[in-house]
Amino acid sequence: MLLQTEIDKLTGTFNDFITDKTCDALSTLLKEPITHKLSLLEDGASSLKNECMPSDEIKMCSVRLNGKGDLHIELLYTTKLNHGIKIASKLLGTEVNEIDEMGTSALQEVANILTGSFFNALSQNTGFKVDLSTPTFKEGEIKDLIVEPVCDVVNPKDDAIITDVLLSGKETGTEIHMLIIQHPDHAKKLISNEARKINSNDYANDSNTNLLGGENSAIDDLLADLIPEETDSENNFSGGDK
Repeated sequence: MLLQTEIDKLTGTFNDFITDKTCDALSTLLKEPITHKLSLLEDGASSLKNECMPSDEIKMCSVRLNGKGDLHIELLYTTKLNHGIKIASKLLGTEVNEIDEMGTSALQEVANILTGSFFNALSQNTGFKVDLSTPTFKEGEIKDLIVEPVCDVVNPKDDAIITDVLLSGKETGTEIHMLIIQHPDHAKKLISNEARKINSNDYANDSNTNLLGGENSAIDDLLADLIPEETDSENNFSGGDK
C-alpha cells in the first residue's frame, strides 16, 4: 500500500486536478457553484459502506469509465436515484420522474465531460497520456457497483487505492461521488519522478480521437468549448471542506 507521504501527495495531486478542471466543468453543466470534498479510503472498497453510502437500501445510479495508457485509472460516478433525476432534468431542460433512456444518456454525458476534464488536467500536469473508454450506466447498491472496476485494477487478494471525491451543488445540494480507483503501483507512478518525462510522439496517432492530451483530441475540443478559459472564482466554489 502507500506510505503516508505518498497518500498526502496523491490526494494533493487529485485535489489540484479536481479544483482546476472538474468542479468548473460540473458547475458549467449544472449552472450552479460546486464544492468538493476529497478523501482516500484507507481500507479500499470495504470503506465505502461506512464512509460514502451508510445504507445498503439506497439505490444508486452509476456511470463507469476508465483511462488506460501510461496509467490505468478506473472512475465510477455514483449518485442517489433522486439526485440522478435532478441532474437529468437540468441537462434535458424538462422535468423527468425516472432515469429512462434519455436520462441515462444525460448522466453518461455528465460523466464523460467530468472524466475528460479530469484526465486533461492529469495529462497537462504530469505528461501521462490515457485512452478514454466509453461510459457504461448501471443501477444498484454501491457494494455491487464497485466490484467490476476494482477487480479490473487489482486481483481479489490485493487492496485497490480508492479516492472518493464528493461533488456537491451549492444551491440544490445535488451530490455525485467520483470514485478514483487505482492499483497501488499506478498510484505511485502518478506521483513519481516519471511524470513529465513521457515522449508525446509515442501517442501521435491521429486515429485515436479519445486520447487525452493529444493535439487532435475530440474531448479537448469539447472541453474548450464548454469551459471558459477564465472562471469567475466568485461563482465557482471548490475546496476541501463544505
